[in-house]
Amino acid sequence: MPRRHDRSVEFHQLRYFVAAAETGSISAAARREHVTQPALSRQVALLETRLGVDLFERKKQRIALTDAGRWFLPKARQMLCDAATSTQQLREHFGKARRTLRIGFLGTFLDDLVAPVVRDLKKKDRSLAVSLFDLAPSAQLERLAAHDLDAAILANLEPRHREQFTVRTLSRHRFAAVVPDAHPLASRSSIALDELRGEDWVSLSDLAFPGRRDFLRAACSAAGFEPRIVAEADSVGLMLGAVAAGEGVAIAPRHSEKLPHAGAAFVALKAPVPAVDLVLVSPRDAMGGETAAFGRALAERAKVLADG
Repeated sequence: MPRRHDRSVEFHQLRYFVAAAETGSISAAARREHVTQPALSRQVALLETRLGVDLFERKKQRIALTDAGRWFLPKARQMLCDAATSTQQLREHFGKARRTLRIGFLGTFLDDLVAPVVRDLKKKDRSLAVSLFDLAPSAQLERLAAHDLDAAILANLEPRHREQFTVRTLSRHRFAAVVPDAHPLASRSSIALDELRGEDWVSLSDLAFPGRRDFLRAACSAAGFEPRIVAEADSVGLMLGAVAAGEGVAIAPRHSEKLPHAGAAFVALKAPVPAVDLVLVSPRDAMGGETAAFGRALAERAKVLADG
């Protein structure tokens, strides 16, 4: 047990915190991290004690990030990524470790896109080493620029980033409206976007998802109104949680409907439906060898997921 004055933070505590924040549930985070629920809860509480701040608000069976937790989440992700990539690069440059393919991705595409592709590639080449990093788009772009990632899977890329990196389009994804499940429109099979013109809106944060606020505003402008954005979230999961808590309505790719969203309902949008391209991004002149093979396999698999 640490001494009472021990304020050191351990990487597994950061990992557990990130898992809890992204899943919105201690039990779901424990399943993801393959530990018991009490063990994960205890380590998150210890992390809060060592930091001297509450990272979560605990309400019955639900948890929600505090302002401090929202501020700390992207930094925790980055610390975990930096530690892993630095360790790998050290082993590769000064040891005998085989070159590792470092891939950043959006969490919603792990189980049905990223993981199957990596699994299939490893069947073909058992010596292939791949490290995966679930990072916010802004963090992925920073790591790409620093060559700490070989490629990243992103959406809604801004023009300046298309000029900076090599970009390959993978698939196109349509958006749906997301409303509290008690909302009058929740039971409808489809709605027009302008039916939400008088609502409060929850957007993804521009700090974590560059360009997403402008994307929302452009979609609503095409429907004839300006969205009244009252809250922002640093992940799709947190945005769904904010909608479920009654903070406002949102739009999200239909693909994200598989995320836990108790208390919120996805409703199809009538044409014209906002859509976004999923893209594979890599540093200029770096799409070769293993990265190119990964890109080809990813593009083939992504065709199955395309819905727009």
